[in-house]
Amino acid sequence: MSEPIDFVSHPGAALLRLLVAGLLGGLIGMERERAAHESGEEMFAGVRTFPIIALVGASLTVVTGGMGAAVVAGFLAVAALAVIAYWRTSSSEHLGSTTETAALATYWIGAIAGAGALLLAAVIGITIAILLAAKERLEAFPQAMSREELRATLTLAVLAAVILPLLPDAEYGPWGVWNPRKLWLVVVLVCALSFAAFLAVRFWGQRKGVYLTGIFGGLASSTAVTVSLASQSRSAAGGGAALAVGAGLASTVMLVRVAALAAIAGPRVLPRLAPFLGAAILGAMVAVVVLARKAWTAKAKETGLQNPFQLREAIRFGVVFALVLVAVEAARRYLGGWGIAAASVLAGLVDVDAITLSLSGLSARGMPVETAAGGIAVAVLANTAAKAGYAAWRGSPEYRKGVAIILGASFVAGLVTLLLLGINPGQAPTP
Repeated sequence: MSEPIDFVSHPGAALLRLLVAGLLGGLIGMERERAAHESGEEMFAGVRTFPIIALVGASLTVVTGGMGAAVVAGFLAVAALAVIAYWRTSSSEHLGSTTETAALATYWIGAIAGAGALLLAAVIGITIAILLAAKERLEAFPQAMSREELRATLTLAVLAAVILPLLPDAEYGPWGVWNPRKLWLVVVLVCALSFAAFLAVRFWGQRKGVYLTGIFGGLASSTAVTVSLASQSRSAAGGGAALAVGAGLASTVMLVRVAALAAIAGPRVLPRLAPFLGAAILGAMVAVVVLARKAWTAKAKETGLQNPFQLREAIRFGVVFALVLVAVEAARRYLGGWGIAAASVLAGLVDVDAITLSLSGLSARGMPVETAAGGIAVAVLANTAAKAGYAAWRGSPEYRKGVAIILGASFVAGLVTLLLLGINPGQAPTP
């Protein structure tokens, strides 16, 4: 419970909470006003009432210092108004209670903002506004879902919301490298990215949906994107050329992510690493542009994804991920001066974030920049080659060809630059 705010000593804090509550209420109110205007239905609350409801909840929380009896009483009063409004406006043609429910949620959003949890209030408020505005698409989507798609949705929910929290968050296996919850999170991530690609194609069409999946999925794991799209490519009607472009975009985003992580964890290593990353990005983007143009000027265009995701493929990748973790730790412990290079190669088979953060941080604490930059570059090249291998292993012929072209261009451009720079992670001993 937050403490009551002294308006004399801290007027800004109280005003900020009230302002956020009012803006969020206004956002929901504008959407409800627009919906009422389009449908011609009578609604008890709109662009003026919703901000008032949010401000009432926020002001009660600010004054009382938390979710006390006064806040609950305010909610009951708003609930009574909503019930009366529903009783007066409902009819046999209109039985929905969306506006009344939104009013109750708006009150609690205001109360949350008044308690000082501004980010939480903003996330809830914006999410509600989006759900309200996307009514037509959201209502049409379940009606168009097949039995298989519904089953996939429920399976993903069980994987993420039921199984994942039950797994122990502790270290097991050789050197304690296996964490059941983190390993299962990899499986969930691959499934979630496949499902996100399916939803994106359904909402935005084949081209935009796949490209957005690649771009945003690359922020999380380009390897998982490549694996998930490889599984999808075998059921895509046109063989997977556009999916290959999505995987290429994910890998390009990964290179940008490596630069950002290096800049944060060890700024000294970035100037040495930047030419390599720039060349790899340029090579990938040239190939992406060429392949994208061919994919969408060809006569036989892809018509969509058939399966939301394949759990078996995700579990296989999770097993590979677990085995590589052991190999990375063994290389780090037993391979001496070349241990960093060997560990970088093995780490790159599944992920580059951990090795990037580790080596960048060590460079800030005294590791030679040459060693850190070389290790990160080797991990990136290994990850690029591994993703091409994953695509060839599980993807359709057209998908594996497209991924090989994009990642091959990135690999060659990066390797040539690395050789020209003369970076060698094995030159310096491990500190």
